[in-house]
Amino acid sequence: MIGLKWSDIDFFKSEINVMRTRRMGIENKPKTKSSKRTIEILDPLKPYLQSQYELTGSKNSYVFLNQDDKPFYDIKSIRDYAWRKTIKACGIEYRTIYITRHSFATMMLENGEDILWVSNTLGHKNSSITYEVYARYIKSDDKKRGSFLAKGLSSKVESQDDKRFVA
Repeated sequence: MIGLKWSDIDFFKSEINVMRTRRMGIENKPKTKSSKRTIEILDPLKPYLQSQYELTGSKNSYVFLNQDDKPFYDIKSIRDYAWRKTIKACGIEYRTIYITRHSFATMMLENGEDILWVSNTLGHKNSSITYEVYARYIKSDDKKRGSFLAKGLSSKVESQDDKRFVA
């Protein structure tokens, strides 16, 4: 989040290019599957990004700047400056900023989002990592699996002259 620059955001395509991290005042490549990945800007996020653009967009810099218009040194700065105060003001029990990542993934999977999309958004190397961590949140209904096969196979068999392939 604190490594994100305005040049990484494409409002026209609704994409964010995750290209770097920022830790202890130093830019690095993300630790995830590649040095770059593209994620979709979800509609509910757009007004917040546009509001942030009004604050820092003209500075041609990082998206999030501290009160002195300088890049955040590390995530601890945000935690200590704003996060704790915001959580407390909302009456929510304290939790780390990182937990928002898990909350996002959990809500997406509980609501039937595609695990490959969630995995890519999180930057996991592959979907098996996402599945391992979040499997308990993937909806599982009592739907009879493979029912489309019975319909498809029976109509194909009826239309064929040779029925010896029927099990």
